Amino acid sequence: MASLEQFVRGRWKALGYVFRGMTMMFREHSFMVQSGLVVLTGIPGYFLHFSGVDWALFALAWGLILTAETLNTSIERLADRVESGYDEAIRDVKDLAAGGVGWAATTGLILYIILIIENI
Repeated sequence: MASLEQFVRGRWKALGYVFRGMTMMFREHSFMVQSGLVVLTGIPGYFLHFSGVDWALFALAWGLILTAETLNTSIERLADRVESGYDEAIRDVKDLAAGGVGWAATTGLILYIILIIENI
């Protein structure tokens, strides 16, 4: 059985991987654009005086979108590593992953519209 010290070291190391992955995304164009959109879409919420619940829903929606984008990027990178040329199956995998981002973004947009309408 691992000691508590080994356990803590392992978790600390894993946390480093988490932060590395998160910071890697800030070099991705789509993530930079979406991060900018977080700020831009937050401005109306500030002026409309979103409630705490509204901000929590806003953050949850954007967290879902950015998470989907991160997973999409990792799938695309792996697919490109597996097959550098054109392949129908790889295209489908990449399109499905992009579709996941699309679903997350659509859900976020619907939520955002509801928040704006409810606060006008």
